[in-house]
Amino acid sequence: MIKVTDSHVHYHIFLRRIPQHCSSFLANVEDTRFELTYQDLEVEKAMLVPSHPCWSQDCSDGFDINLEVSRKNPELFLLWGEVNPVTCDVKKELERQYSLGIVGIKLHPVHHGFPPNGYREEEGGDKNLEFIYQFAQDNRLPVLVHTGTSVGVKSRNKFGDPMLLDDVIKDFNLNLILAHAGRPIWYESAFFLARNYPNVYLEISSIPPKNLLKVLPRLPEIKEKVIYGSDFPAYRGQNLAKHAWEVFLQVKDQGVMSDNVMRLIAKV
Repeated sequence: MIKVTDSHVHYHIFLRRIPQHCSSFLANVEDTRFELTYQDLEVEKAMLVPSHPCWSQDCSDGFDINLEVSRKNPELFLLWGEVNPVTCDVKKELERQYSLGIVGIKLHPVHHGFPPNGYREEEGGDKNLEFIYQFAQDNRLPVLVHTGTSVGVKSRNKFGDPMLLDDVIKDFNLNLILAHAGRPIWYESAFFLARNYPNVYLEISSIPPKNLLKVLPRLPEIKEKVIYGSDFPAYRGQNLAKHAWEVFLQVKDQGVMSDNVMRLIAKV
């Protein structure tokens, strides 16, 4: 049996509990199924990502909804924290989420409207953002950062360029996970960062399984740096476990499907 940790699940969207201005997205995810087994595969852990599918000024998006869900099945669900550096009291919110057992921090520059290197003086010197990275470093929390484009309402795609994280790699001692691997126009940049820096990982959610090795043909070279995620619910009829099976048929690697991300969160 192939064991899977899905690093990128938006369960609050599956529950259809999102802001009204995001609701048009729900038409794209009809008939999705949260099933945990398919063929010779079992999803053992699902890491819940709070991000709404659109521009948001919420402090922590769907975090507290995910918290409710995880408390009902703590053996299955793990929690990503999330804070919006533009609107949050980041110190208070991160300390609260950390006390509740988060395994890492999710940042969404495209939906929250900030450059991920905006803490640097030449980029505005955002002290909130600097605090987030420092908090992650001090508490050995991996940081999952949305990279690539988004068609969500009012998304600011200029902030999705993975190369904006080059500064973070140099300025902080923490593990960075590049969500979506820079889809669809920055795959090469994301691969470059993951291949060349020991603390950078490539997360492959939202890439259609049949296209995975077409858009990232050198993926097998860095399989120990690749992390599976589904971005569930991402498209109509998506089945959580079947999606994982289809990716496994491409990568054929237990590390990608679970072990790589579990090593990162084991350090928390």
